[in-house]
Amino acid sequence: MKRPLALLAFLLLAAATAVGCGSGTDENLAVAKPASSPEGVKLRVGVQKDGVRSILEKSGQLEDLPYDISFATFAFGPPLVEAAGADKIDVAGVGSTPPIFGAAADADFRAIATIQYRNLQDDGILVPKDSDISSPEQLKGKTIAVAKGSSAHGLLLQLLHRIGLKPTDVKLNYLAPADGLAAFSSGQVDAWSVWHPYIEQAQADGAKQIAGGPPDEHGHSFEIASSKAVADPKRAAALKDYVARLKKAFAWGAKHPDEWAAAWSDESGLPLAITKAAVRERLSDIVPIDQKTIDNQQALADRLATDKVLPDSITFKDIVTQGLAEGGN
Repeated sequence: MKRPLALLAFLLLAAATAVGCGSGTDENLAVAKPASSPEGVKLRVGVQKDGVRSILEKSGQLEDLPYDISFATFAFGPPLVEAAGADKIDVAGVGSTPPIFGAAADADFRAIATIQYRNLQDDGILVPKDSDISSPEQLKGKTIAVAKGSSAHGLLLQLLHRIGLKPTDVKLNYLAPADGLAAFSSGQVDAWSVWHPYIEQAQADGAKQIAGGPPDEHGHSFEIASSKAVADPKRAAALKDYVARLKKAFAWGAKHPDEWAAAWSDESGLPLAITKAAVRERLSDIVPIDQKTIDNQQALADRLATDKVLPDSITFKDIVTQGLAEGGN
């Protein structure tokens, strides 16, 4: 059934105010067929305020590229999914929830690799330093800022369900990250569900984290790609090479966190103290999308449907393409 593109239009409107146990993998998943060489390709990479470009540059992974590369910066995940679906970018990293919203809106993209955070945490729920809220159960009746369709949105819904609250038991204030930080810092909201490095920015002013990580999230994000790029053998070859380079860059970052932090600070303008703290929360591995991850994503998609955030659930494995990420850490 064709699902409304209005879902992504809503998310793009929100973004505009601002400027993420089973074994084996389903053998029926789509598999990309890259060419032997990506020569002549210009790979368009979407990034966030996430340090990806700086870690690629500092680790040397942008040297001797067999293709050209360009970067474009976006506020958060949903606009990246929309851009990939419209073939305006070839590849980007996004959180756990944006691909589900994209699939529900029939965006033309594929999930091609898992970004697995080593601490199993992507997001956190924060309260101000002078707040009397010390546990998630005390969020009932409170106003919470969150970027609609983001990984932090997924975390929040999963958390509310686990502690016996409905989304209607709180007031959700849908704000893109920059606006969320402003509302949180000025006391306009009682709590904020967000990701790194915004967590560290708020904590620098005394914010306290009261939730995040398992069992409400599984600490994985995704590399997504334009379906047209995946289907083009030469662009697919560039995607495969880029994912391999990103994997090596993250491995380098785990061994050189302070160097990554300095480069990220230079790139973003964030204080070095912020990026030093954020880097240690962002240590990651790039791996193929396995069945356990698909199952976790399916549970999240079902939660979004049950909570009426989406009109109905999607089948996550239908947007997965294998063959562009190598196994192992």
